[in-house]
Formats: sequence, C-alpha cells, structure tokens
Amino acid sequence: MDNLLDENPFFTTLLQSGGEGPITTPTFSQHSNVVVASTPLHGEKRPPTKKVQRGASFTVEEDNVLVSGWLNISTDVIRGTDQKSTQMWERISEFYHEYKKSQTMNRSVGSLINRWSMIQKCTNKFCAYLAQVESLHPSGATEQDKIEKAKILYKEMERGNFTMDHSWNLLRHQPKWHQHLNTLNTRRKPHDKRPSNEQSSEVLGDVVEEHVERPAGKKAEKENLRKRKAQESSDAEFNTALGAMTEDRRLFMAERREWQTKVNRDRGAQLDLDKRKFDAEMMGKDLSGMNAMQQAYFRKVQKKIWKESMSDSDGISE
Repeated sequence: MDNLLDENPFFTTLLQSGGEGPITTPTFSQHSNVVVASTPLHGEKRPPTKKVQRGASFTVEEDNVLVSGWLNISTDVIRGTDQKSTQMWERISEFYHEYKKSQTMNRSVGSLINRWSMIQKCTNKFCAYLAQVESLHPSGATEQDKIEKAKILYKEMERGNFTMDHSWNLLRHQPKWHQHLNTLNTRRKPHDKRPSNEQSSEVLGDVVEEHVERPAGKKAEKENLRKRKAQESSDAEFNTALGAMTEDRRLFMAERREWQTKVNRDRGAQLDLDKRKFDAEMMGKDLSGMNAMQQAYFRKVQKKIWKESMSDSDGISE
C-alpha cells in the first residue's frame, strides 16, 4: 500500500484533502488506464436561468385603438407617404396613447409593433380561409354561415380559435386593408402551377412586414385634393346661383298670385256693378206699351230681381 502511495501521488492528494476540494486529472506515467473526470467545486451552484417577463395581454379596446391608429396614420398620404417606418410607428404610438383609456397601461413602440404583427398575421390567415370558403360558392349560405365555416377551417388548420374578430371587423371594409391583401396575392409567382392548397399555405405563411404599403404618392394626392376643392367651389357657386333662381321664381309666383287675385276681385266688382245696372234697368221698364206676352216676361224678370234684392236685404239686416 505504501508503495502504491509513493508511486501514485493522486491517491496521496485525495487522502490529504479528505475527499473534498477540486479533483483534477494528473499526468500518469504507469497508470495511464485510470480515467478521472473533473467535478464542480463542493457546494457550487449553477446560475439561475433568467425568466422573461411579459407585460399584460392586450385587451379588445387596446386592439381597436391600435388598429384605428394604423388605419389613420398609414393612410394619411399628405403627411405620411415619405415617412420612414420608425416615424410612422412613433406617430401610431402617439395616436394610441392619446386615445386609449386613462387607466390602460402605456405600451412601448416595440410592443405595439409586435401586437400589430400578431393581429395582421392572424387576420391574414383568416381572410385566406374565408376566401377559400367563398370560392366554393356554397348554395344557400349566408355571409355569417361563410364566416363560421372559415372559423372552423382556421381552427382545424391552425389548431386554435380565431380570436381577432374585433380587429377583422374594423379592417374588413377598409380600402387600405384590401390593398394589403392584394399585395400579398401579387407576391405569388404568375406561372406557379402548384396545387391550390400549397398556394394557400404560401399566403398564410407570409411574413408580416413592419413597413406597410403606402397608397398613392403625395403629389398625386395633392392634385386630387386640389381638384376636389375646385369641384367643391364650383358646386358652391352652382348652389348659390340655383338658390337665387329659386328665390326669384318664388317671388314671381307670389306676385303672379297677387295680381291674379286683384284681377279676379276687380272683375267680380265689375260684374256686380253690371248686374246692378241691369237690375235697375229691368225694374224701371214701362210695361204699359207692351203686349201681354212681353208684360208677362218682364214681370217675371222683375219678380226674380225683387226676390234676390229682398234676399240680399235680409242677409244685410241679419
């Protein structure tokens, strides 16, 4: 045993350390077949793994404000066509923090970008599944039926429910969103003859870009704005002229009615005067020189005039 200790210093070191402390692999000359692995120090602990802290999940209200910000800022051609993506998202962040509820926590620009990427990715996929359902032209299916079938297809393919209904409802009728979907469709190869399901998966797996597509340029939009203002000015002049013509016609018709009323009144007075003259003439007729037939006729006329006169007198007295 002593000879072994003298010949092998490894065992001597192990005994002197009491079985504790670092153990290293010495250089052997005679016992090279002994393999000893290095071990960590006694009581040594590995550093704990850092846990990634995540903020609170976005609410429906936050998503709606974020989507509204993207629609308003990215479609503002006059101010936003030549802006960079970072500038656009800074403006979206300002919009978000201006219109969010006061009790809602603040979000960093990066957090808003990540959330928009998630909204856009899920909504892109749902739109693709809805397009597949609509391409089948199901007989008798309403729009809501097609939406429900698209949700079922989404759940089967993505292994999860589509939870972005609120964002999709805000985006679905917006020209900016339709332009985005058309941009995704044009990314396919024009002569690609692969099966339709593979093409669909290509669209569904499209990488979401932070730098969104812009509509028409600033110069074109300013020209359109100038034309709209000119058209509005022309319309205003036309409406003013039309209003003046309408007022003139109203005054003319009022004057015409007044003139007609006066004419009728004067005519009625003249007729009444003529009738009184006729009645006076008839009542003053001398019947003595007339034959019996003439006397009978004029007496009848005079009797009628007398009755009308008595009737008028009764009406006046009453």
